Amino acid sequence: MKKIISGLKIISVLVLALVLFSCNPVERATNSGSFLIIESIIGKDTQGNDSTVVFSDIITNGMVYSDFVNLTVRAATLDPNPIMGVSQYSDVMITNYIVTYIRSDGATGEGTDVPYHIEGTMSTLVPVGSSVSIPLLIVRDVAKTQPPLSTLGTGVLECTARIELIGHDLRNRQVKQTGQITVRFADYVDQQ
Repeated sequence: MKKIISGLKIISVLVLALVLFSCNPVERATNSGSFLIIESIIGKDTQGNDSTVVFSDIITNGMVYSDFVNLTVRAATLDPNPIMGVSQYSDVMITNYIVTYIRSDGATGEGTDVPYHIEGTMSTLVPVGSSVSIPLLIVRDVAKTQPPLSTLGTGVLECTARIELIGHDLRNRQVKQTGQITVRFADYVDQQ
């Protein structure tokens, strides 16, 4: 009888350990059965060509302009092969985004070390299994008229732009995802 009880205790401990450690990190971070995958973030170089780095010109022919990236996202389900199939309630609606800037030396003072963060709203539906491209504001024109960009002179400021996407599935369960792209701020030579 003691052998049976100790055997049951061992099995109980193993089952409990399996249950506790079987969830993946994505499942622990959300109640949604869906998640977002950032497939790419594409900016522009100084010639206007697609680039994995944003070359942000502080002043272009005497004017300041905002910079954008093209963000491609895809929605997927945690269960890659649901028994009942994928429902439209698994689709993800992106409603907000936040862009914050980080320097490699750890300086994070907004308005002194890095530009002020950006918060924006959107209503972009990403159906499960589909990719959607979103033009996204990465540097506001007003940021180029404020420190640290307005006081940059002939120098270069390199930051990582951290883009946080916030939304929900169509059951109204929160979904978040974060991506990053390098931004090089400078007063580049203007093209004639």
